[in-house]
Amino acid sequence: MSQLIDRYLLYRLKVKKDPEAFAKIYDNYVSSIYRFAILKLPKQEDAQDITAEVFTKLWQFLQQPKPVTNIRALLYRICRNQIADFYRNSDKTTSLDSVTEQAEFASTLLDDVGRGKEIMEARSEVSLILKQLEMLKEDYRDVLALRLIDQLSFSDIGIVLGKAPGNVRVIYHRGMKALKAMKGFET
Repeated sequence: MSQLIDRYLLYRLKVKKDPEAFAKIYDNYVSSIYRFAILKLPKQEDAQDITAEVFTKLWQFLQQPKPVTNIRALLYRICRNQIADFYRNSDKTTSLDSVTEQAEFASTLLDDVGRGKEIMEARSEVSLILKQLEMLKEDYRDVLALRLIDQLSFSDIGIVLGKAPGNVRVIYHRGMKALKAMKGFET
């Protein structure tokens, strides 16, 4: 159903030049794109900047006569490219301290259902998982984050990463196997 809505919004944006359609696309995806960025960048401010750049690039892309079939996959692909540019153009490296900061911030993105002890446990679990994800190969990290956190389909992940859906499935299962092999991770 959401792909049908996305296609309708794309039609309104490309054919009718309706700025409200872009606003709805933004509202539908800004939190997902931000969450993806915050998991890959060292600072909250960097993730905010990248998120803004992603939607600016999307706007520019949509002004061209190129066809767009999957807006969600396009957004994640733009975000991934922006993150790669960020690291390519800077000497910044992600340390374990920044991973811990990411975990603390990412845990605040969780719903505040059941405060207190449950939130502290969730934060420590998120911190542990993020530290373990950091030790995995980049392909594993990307596929696991897109599948488990953002719930993209294998075909959408394939579009984002430029890989065949079957290849994405293999990477996902190998990544899960590697994650499970690490001490302290249980599914």
